[in-house]
Amino acid sequence: MNKTVVFVCFIILAAVGLTGAVVILIIKPEASATFTTLLVTVLGLAVSAAGTFYALGKQGEKLDTIARQTNGTTSAIVNENIRLTRLLAERGTAPTSDEVEVNVGPKHGL
Repeated sequence: MNKTVVFVCFIILAAVGLTGAVVILIIKPEASATFTTLLVTVLGLAVSAAGTFYALGKQGEKLDTIARQTNGTTSAIVNENIRLTRLLAERGTAPTSDEVEVNVGPKHGL
C-alpha cells in the first residue's frame, strides 16, 4: 500500500471527524464527549489497520524475494545432501557420525 494514500486517507478521516466534532459541539454539546471518544477509537483503528497492511505488504515482498532467490525450491540442496550421504555410506562412515574424516584432493578422488 502506498504511504501517501494511507496518509491522505487518515487526514480525510481526521478532517471529517473534526468537522463532525464541531457540529456536534454546536448542536448537542452534551454528546460531544461520546463523539470524541468514538472519533479517537476510529482513528486508532485506522492507524492500526494501516500499520498491519503495510507490514503484511513488506512480508509479502520478502517472501517473493526468497522465492526468486531459491527458485521456489530447495531441491538442489536436498540433492547435494543425498549425494554426500551416499558418499559417506560408500566409504563406510555412518552419515550421522560425528567423526567424519575429510580427505579432499586428487589423491582421494574429490
